[in-house]
Amino acid sequence: MRKFRGFIIFMAAVLAAAMVAVPETAAAKDADGDVVIVIDAGHGGHDPGSQAVTGANEKDCNLAIALAMKEELCKYSGVKVYLTRSDDEWLTNMGRAMVAGSLKADFLISLHNNSGSSTNSGCTAYRSLNPYYSESTERMCRLITDNLAALGIRNGGVLTRPSTQYDGEDYYTLIGEGIRVGVPSIIVEHCFLSNEGDAALLTNADGTVNNEMAKKMGAADAEAVVSYFGLSRRTAKADSQSVVTLERGGGVAVTVPDYTGSGVTWYSTEQNTAVVDQNGVVTAVGAGTADIVYKLDDGRTGYCTVKVEQPKAVALTGCLDPTFYESMADFNAIKIDKLFGFVSYSDGSSVRVTPEITGSLDRGKVGIQDIAIKYGGLTGFLRVCNTSAPYVPEVTLPQSTDLPPQNPQESGTLSESPNVNKPEISPGVNPGSPAREEKGDTAEKLVKYVAVLLALVFIAIVFIAFESGRRKRKRRAGRRR
Repeated sequence: MRKFRGFIIFMAAVLAAAMVAVPETAAAKDADGDVVIVIDAGHGGHDPGSQAVTGANEKDCNLAIALAMKEELCKYSGVKVYLTRSDDEWLTNMGRAMVAGSLKADFLISLHNNSGSSTNSGCTAYRSLNPYYSESTERMCRLITDNLAALGIRNGGVLTRPSTQYDGEDYYTLIGEGIRVGVPSIIVEHCFLSNEGDAALLTNADGTVNNEMAKKMGAADAEAVVSYFGLSRRTAKADSQSVVTLERGGGVAVTVPDYTGSGVTWYSTEQNTAVVDQNGVVTAVGAGTADIVYKLDDGRTGYCTVKVEQPKAVALTGCLDPTFYESMADFNAIKIDKLFGFVSYSDGSSVRVTPEITGSLDRGKVGIQDIAIKYGGLTGFLRVCNTSAPYVPEVTLPQSTDLPPQNPQESGTLSESPNVNKPEISPGVNPGSPAREEKGDTAEKLVKYVAVLLALVFIAIVFIAFESGRRKRKRRAGRRR
């Protein structure tokens, strides 16, 4: 046994190292196994962002790029794409990060355009300083900036910006808080709107957005995601049997079976459900069923059936401005009735709402605090942070979705903003408890460790068998001598 003691010690060390080395890489967390991408169009609403030298507002440029990026990504299979805002609305940076967390996103990509002196130009991207996420965010940033450079935009490279308050923390709230809820997060600055050359690429002389360039930028961002996750385009054959189910905004490339000619005409039987271009690329536009029909020059026809589902509410996130409070007086003065929320839908859109029920706020607690909120059949969280005293930032998840009885002092059925239409929420939809998600992650790690252990045990058995045979052969050779 002593002869194997060194080997046993060695194997134990290898096992311990393997357990530590099992990578906790960001993987698809969606229940269907799909990659989940959250696209954030920076600024919005009362916050226009920077202004281009042509007079265009950054918020409009950001949204145009975000919509184009989503449109392109929705043509791929194995991915779900969501927007933090799908129109001219504003939400807090904490809220944007919490949207990504509530959707269990694999990446949060915030789209912006820069401003500085008239001589500053080009694209840049900010990655996270967090050592666990630095490599993944660096790679995504690099892919995006390289793609934007291919459009003729100067490549300013990948940058980081450390917090001025906490060592090792990211300066930008969206990145730091995205990381805190377990989502790799980056910020992309597509060009400098303060530079005449850059601004002329993305905006028009009359102060509007150049949608053609916005689409190119959005497609460049989407292609980076495609490369990062190895996505494939969604395809189907018009064999008069295939049925494809899409969310609104989704796409699929339909082909004619066993045909390579060019004399093909396409049309949709229901234009309000799905439209198709002359290359057979289908885009879902509304709930229903449509046949995508082809006709060849020789008169042959066929079709593929496309079903477009009614969007369902999938997540609820709360926002309160401000989110961070540097004095106890300010924290105690929080007005819960200023709370608003965003509902995320399965088609990637989002709608601003006012929560119907709000949980209680612990006004004496320092650090991060999550307040449960409810709207329709959804339960979500509002996150606020009291920094009036020192605290150690750490990765945190909401602990409970339980809501106490309604408290008139802290909550209530609040009125909608006059210009906001209250959306229909599917009853019984609940995005799930983060506590259960954490247990699922632990189980997954345990499975990995067991797999590593079994592999090492097998190696050990093979080694011992080999070593035992070698010693037997040596003893037989000794007896012969």
